[in-house]
Amino acid sequence: MVKFRLLYILFIGTLLLSFPSMCFAQDTEEDEEDAESYARIKPHHSVSMEVGLPVGMRNSTFSGYMQGIVNISPYYHYSFKNKFTAGAGINYNYFWINHVLTSDPKNLGGIHALGGYLRFGYESFHTDRYGVDFNVKIGKSHLIFDSDNNHKLPSLPTLNVYTVEPSIGFVITADDQSSYRWVLGYGMQKYTFAPTLLGFDASSIHSNSSENVNLFSRIAGYTSYLTIGFGYTYYIKQR
Repeated sequence: MVKFRLLYILFIGTLLLSFPSMCFAQDTEEDEEDAESYARIKPHHSVSMEVGLPVGMRNSTFSGYMQGIVNISPYYHYSFKNKFTAGAGINYNYFWINHVLTSDPKNLGGIHALGGYLRFGYESFHTDRYGVDFNVKIGKSHLIFDSDNNHKLPSLPTLNVYTVEPSIGFVITADDQSSYRWVLGYGMQKYTFAPTLLGFDASSIHSNSSENVNLFSRIAGYTSYLTIGFGYTYYIKQR
């Protein structure tokens, strides 16, 4: 199921990223004259929006109970002359309870995560059309464990957790003020996931052995996920 969802988002992203290239290939002679004066993007002030599919890491309790639906990250970033960048943004992601695999299929819902972060990175354009962006987002998120069983409680359980997400983006320019990008990120939230947070009965939970828990969860108490998606950047001002 996850494999098909990844293939779907890769297909949609490929179409979106290929569209600008197809348009450039159909330029008239007048467009070609304009293209000769096309300058390599030199970012200064930029705003971006990234949308991705989060996937819980394999062989963990989290991936066994939860299925990623969406990860959204709008942000602003400032680019220095040495190509390093700094910025800030907000993030929302949602993981849905995979009721097919859980001990209580009638307990539906999911985990909402809303937070803010600082973003530090390095963005470089190697040609007029292509570039690469290495970055890390460091911030804090407010988690809401929203499930049918938890709605029976006086209030929904919540957690405030620190987050870290290193990622890489492969950039293709659409014109001299905008670009699209593939994004691959590895998100980590500083808490250890337990199905009881979503109201599952502890006696019915089949815990995984230590060998089946991913490295970060086992060592540092992180809940981790992989994000595959795409983004759009508008360069407000260039150097």
